[in-house]
Amino acid sequence: MPSTALANRRIAIFEDNPRNRERLSDMVTRCGATAFPVIGPTPRLNGLKTFLEHQSIQMVVCDHHLSQQRDYAPFLGAQAVAECYRLGIAGVLVTAFENTDAESSLRLFRRRIPALVRSPEDLDRTHLESALLSADREVRENNPPQERIPYRTIMTVQRIETLRSSKVVKVMMSQWDSAQEVGFPLDLVPKKLQAVVKPGSMLIAEVNIGAARQEDLYFDKFELPAADVLKKAKTLFIRP
Repeated sequence: MPSTALANRRIAIFEDNPRNRERLSDMVTRCGATAFPVIGPTPRLNGLKTFLEHQSIQMVVCDHHLSQQRDYAPFLGAQAVAECYRLGIAGVLVTAFENTDAESSLRLFRRRIPALVRSPEDLDRTHLESALLSADREVRENNPPQERIPYRTIMTVQRIETLRSSKVVKVMMSQWDSAQEVGFPLDLVPKKLQAVVKPGSMLIAEVNIGAARQEDLYFDKFELPAADVLKKAKTLFIRP
């Protein structure tokens, strides 16, 4: 029997694989919502707002790699979900590439990806419904779960690696896990600060240190620590 948790919600499905698009549409329907599978080609990212308004869409579900089989969309699913977040529309990202993309194309937009479902291990109606409801609470009600709340966090740069065509900054954060390195694209750091990002340097950013997994971490609002902040660094290394 279909759930009623998402009744009266019209949810767009962005997925370039027809079989997977049909499967996601079926799951959305069983969540009690109305599925709107987007056949493609999709509009450009700057035309997404108009497209969603014309189709009376309240939420979206997006695959991450949207042009693996054909020219379906001129953007990544992570970009679309992040743009929807900016527009006040809740979105869920579905991906089978979380491990390989966590520190690159996913983390670049992770601040505005309120919920992610891993495929195939977590891709079922129960997980999708939970993700949609959580995303909706964060975006529409400004009520994110604890693991999505940002805290001002100090970090030490360990090294900079090249991953495919981008540079990834590896850092350590004792406020999160003093034994685990985490990476993020250098492009997340404002250009005026990028020159000082090197091994041994320290940065401050807003990070959701309540996240249990490094794949769920996001980084936002980078700055350099002031002298007085460095003196008080020990207090910053205590979890809130």
